[in-house]
Amino acid sequence: MEEFDVYLFDFDGTLVDSHESLKEIFKRAYKAVGVDVSDDYIRRLMRVQLQQGYKELNAPQDEESFHKFGEEIIRLLDDEEITKLVTNYDDVHQALFVLHSMGKKLGIVTSNNQKHVRDVLRHLGIDENYFSIIVGNKETKKHKPNPDPILKALELLNISTDGVCYVGDGLDDMSCAVEAGVYPILLDRLDEYGDSNHIVIKTLEELY
Repeated sequence: MEEFDVYLFDFDGTLVDSHESLKEIFKRAYKAVGVDVSDDYIRRLMRVQLQQGYKELNAPQDEESFHKFGEEIIRLLDDEEITKLVTNYDDVHQALFVLHSMGKKLGIVTSNNQKHVRDVLRHLGIDENYFSIIVGNKETKKHKPNPDPILKALELLNISTDGVCYVGDGLDDMSCAVEAGVYPILLDRLDEYGDSNHIVIKTLEELY
């Protein structure tokens, strides 16, 4: 694996296993607008923009319903019991420690919000000081797969795209990286992307 100066990471599904927490969030939020979501579709919802998933599920399209849906998600992200549903991946603590020890600059670029990210990091005992930057969904108007979140991270770090990679577990992450001009690395923990044209890793240990 090529070595980089800066490692930017997606959050959910990449640094933390948030499947159970997001499953609960989406089920409750969609139920608030009268839509039932199957367990099989949850992973899909985790990897697309809220508006896209909402449209795919034929949820009520009026502005009031979508606002109610969004407010419920924000409320649930602040719920301590929801945060406790997020668990560690076995490779994350060691990978972050090694990369940080090597003098690499680390950051998080996510469609989640900063407060929830920091709450989860504390809950899981992941040192926030590993990360020079956290860009969440309030830092840019457009979100992945639009490149703006990564570009915002580069702006805040005051760096160019040289020597920068973005590690994520979905194709929207890869599109975001490509459009931003940084090196895309697809983390395929569940063997979902066997035919991908991107560089694929199975574990974060492959980064060093």
